[in-house]
Parts: sequence; structure tokens; C-alpha cells
Amino acid sequence: MADESPPEDHSLWSTVSWLRTRRDAIPAIPPSRPQLPDFSAMMSDAQPTTGDTTDSAKFEEKLKQFEKEEMERKEQNQKMQEQQGQNVEVSCPNRFRDKRRKNIIFDEERFEDTFLKCLICRENFDMDEKMPKMLPCHHTFCLDCLRQMWRVEGEFRQTLTSAFRGMPMAVKIQCPTCRDGLITSEAEVKRLPNDHTIMELLAFMKETGRSDVQYCSKHQMQPLNFFCEPCIIPVCCDCTVIDHKESKGHIVVNVNEAMDKYTPILESTMEEIETEKQSLETKRETLMKSAEKLDTTQKAVNDKIKEAFVRLRETIDERERELYEMTEREVGRKREKLEENMKVVIERDETLKNQLKSLTSAKEEKDISCMFSGHKAARDVLSQKVEVVIDSLDNFAVEFSCDERQERNIRQEVTNLADIVFQD
Repeated sequence: MADESPPEDHSLWSTVSWLRTRRDAIPAIPPSRPQLPDFSAMMSDAQPTTGDTTDSAKFEEKLKQFEKEEMERKEQNQKMQEQQGQNVEVSCPNRFRDKRRKNIIFDEERFEDTFLKCLICRENFDMDEKMPKMLPCHHTFCLDCLRQMWRVEGEFRQTLTSAFRGMPMAVKIQCPTCRDGLITSEAEVKRLPNDHTIMELLAFMKETGRSDVQYCSKHQMQPLNFFCEPCIIPVCCDCTVIDHKESKGHIVVNVNEAMDKYTPILESTMEEIETEKQSLETKRETLMKSAEKLDTTQKAVNDKIKEAFVRLRETIDERERELYEMTEREVGRKREKLEENMKVVIERDETLKNQLKSLTSAKEEKDISCMFSGHKAARDVLSQKVEVVIDSLDNFAVEFSCDERQERNIRQEVTNLADIVFQD
């Protein structure tokens, strides 16, 4: 009985050989139902392959391709060994041999694309909706795609006859790879056997994780497992015997040894950086406090300056108001006299107008009695003399007097008023 556990190493050839052994060990599952006519044309959109090519043929083709690549790599290494006149395996330092064997990495993307993806939707298998389900023909597809195949076939059957009012209980679905048919219900699709080989591979990939090994740019599929200290670059095993020989002064160590050697140095540098960062943080906080103190000081000084000049403005404004009031008081007294005289003139003019109007009316009416009575009243008014003082204001003047020298001195004092004293 073949060993069911995956290989301990990660080599491509060991993994492929294990897959071939697991494939051959799977017993054939006979079809559980008779086959119906071919309806594969309905699934043409979901088929990733065409013609008579089968999954087994593709698998054998990929195995041959992997074998060819392995042979080419060995031939390339052999040619390089012949050019150098020495054996690569012997020339590698003994302490590097075990590490080299452990770090031979296969092409994970190609492996995942070949074995861990559904051939219909090209999405990775998982333990839920993308559960790998094996058909009786031993071809595997995800549960979600098989359900969609069953649903499409059921809807097609429903359009063929009006006898189906709903989805049929069981329909025939066909393997997109080999066209082998299977009559099944939707519940039986879910109960199809799981492909345990793929499930074990999924668990294996989940446990190990994707490799993050870097490869050499000069030598194909060679991991950078070593470190050249003088050149300060990672190198592969082939580089240690071609471009980075110890005989030429290159000091090559295992990458893990280099990590162990330089990690403490790196950590010491990181500690120094952290110490300086803490010091800078303390200085930054001090500078921020100083900046806040400067803002407070500036605000206090500005407030004092404002208060001082507000007091000066209030004094000047007060003096300005006093001068305005003095001017208004003197001019107002003169204006009152003028208004009194103006009132007398207006009243006298109104009286004369009334007398003139009465005389004119009596004359026009030729009323002798009104004429003599009006004339007497008019003579009485004229006999009353009214004293009106006519002031031409020629001798009245109001002037603003300000001592220029005193004003100049005040301006000079205001210019030099107060000062800012700095203490550092």
C-alpha cells in the first residue's frame, strides 16, 4: 500500500511522485446510473478543455515537462562543473550541503494552478463552497461548479416540455473533461465523494504556507541560502563555487549564520535609534512647551501695549470732545442772538403785510370808512418803532489755536513712548 502522507521535503520531484502514487492508488468507482444521450453542448461555456484531451493526458504531459526541466537543469549544472574543472557537489562546503538539500523549492504557482484549482472556474479549492468533489470518472471539480452544472441542465430540461412545472428531481450532468455522464439530484451532488488527495494537499499547503525564498538571478531555481560578507549580497550554492570562491578572498556563510551574526549588531543599532528617538521626543516636547510659553508671553505683551495706547487714545479723544463742546457753545450763543433778531424781523414783516393788505382792499372797494380806519391803524403800527440789531459777524471769528512746538513735542513723546525690553 502506498504511503499516504506527503513527502517531508519540498522538492518538486518528490511531490509529483507522491501525487502519481496517490492517483494510481485510487480505486475506480463504477457508474451508479445508466448513461443518457450526450448533452455536453449545453456545458460548452463552462468547459476549460475541448476535443478528446483527458485530464490523465494533461497530467502525464505536465510530468514529462517537469522531467524535461529537471534533466535540463542537471545538464546545465554538469556543463558548469566541466567548465570549472571540479564537481559542484564536492566543491560546496560540507556545512552547506544539508542546507542546500532542504531548500530545493518547486514552482508553487504552477503546482497550485495544476492541482489545487477547479478546471471550470479556475478558482482555488477550499473547504466550503469550493469543496473538491470527485465524479465517478475520477475527475474533480468544485461543489459550486457542479451545482451550477446541475441547475443549468435542469433549467434546460424544464424548457423541453411543459410537463415539468418545477425543477426535475434528477438530471444528467456530464464531466467537462471526459464527457462521462451521471444522473443525480441536487442533494446527491453535495454527497459526491470528496477528493481527499486534494484536501490533503490543501491542508499541507495551509500548514507549510507559501515559500518566501528568494531565487538567484543567475542560476535557475537556486535559492539564496548563503551570504557573501565582503560583497554584502546573498548568493546561491552555485555562486559559492563560481563567482564567490573562498580562495579568492570571499567569505561565504550560511544565511542563517549571517542572520545570527548580524542580528545582534542590527538590534544594537535599532536600540541606539530608539534611544535617540526618545531623546528627540523629549526635546520635541520641550520645544513645544517653549513655543506655547512664547505665545503666552507675546499675548501678554500685546495686551499691555493695547491698554497703554487705549488710555492715550481716550485722553486725546476726551480733549477733542472738550474742544468740540467749546466751539459749539460759543457759536451757539451767537446763533441764538441771530435767531432772536430774525424772529423780530419776521413778525414786523408779517404785521406790515397785513396792514398793506387791508388798505389795498379798502381802496379797491372804495369804502371810505374802511379806508380811514385802516389808515389810522397803519399809522399806529408805523409809529411803533422796532429795534433790530443787524450783526454782520464781520468782527466775530472762531479759530483753533494749537501751539506747533507743543504739538511737535507731544508727537515726539508719543513716538518714543514706551519700549520693549528683551531678556534672553
